[in-house]
Amino acid sequence: MLEVRNLVKKLGGRTVLQSVSFEVDRGEIAIINGPSGSGKSTLLRCLNRLIEPDSGEIYFEGKSILDMDVLSLRRLLVFVPQVPVMFDGTVRDNLLFAPRIHNLDVSDEDLERIIRYVGLPVDYLEKPAHELSVGEQQRVSIARAMILKPKLLLMDEPTSHLDPENTVLIEDLIRKFNTELEMTFLIVSHSEEQSKRLGHKIIYIEDGRVKWVEVNN
Repeated sequence: MLEVRNLVKKLGGRTVLQSVSFEVDRGEIAIINGPSGSGKSTLLRCLNRLIEPDSGEIYFEGKSILDMDVLSLRRLLVFVPQVPVMFDGTVRDNLLFAPRIHNLDVSDEDLERIIRYVGLPVDYLEKPAHELSVGEQQRVSIARAMILKPKLLLMDEPTSHLDPENTVLIEDLIRKFNTELEMTFLIVSHSEEQSKRLGHKIIYIEDGRVKWVEVNN
């Protein structure tokens, strides 16, 4: 589904990514693991063109992402940031934010279905988003991404700001989307233990280079 070839990215005069290459298969949970400052988050942002690589190639379903309309690309490869960002208004307003950008029709039934799917009550749709706990906001953030029906979900350390209980909830949610909806994931994680718990494939990056790729059975 996703193929990265010899990706290079420089930031502030430093080469953050150095000839990075790897593949993600359809239906896979792939984890990018490695120490802080190794280029993990930079790599994720290159994949849906939040930032542009300096050289190298990225192919999604056989097509170069540079040949794709950026808005269309970001509907297919949806990015979920490390810290959940809630827009002004209710949870409903937040879930409808991206569909309005992409001119997608979303029914009340669609909203109720996705909010239940991430484990929140339907009446949360009318709650002010900023009043939710961080764990609840992260689930809304995931629901907001999933309402677009993406093909690949890019997640940047989705549990790094959560307590152990909410970490388990988010990990279970990722597995649920993967097994029941066959959603493909590429997730940045700083935790080796989490990588082994979740990942079908672990891509270990250090100093901007892929050091090894492990298939986790």
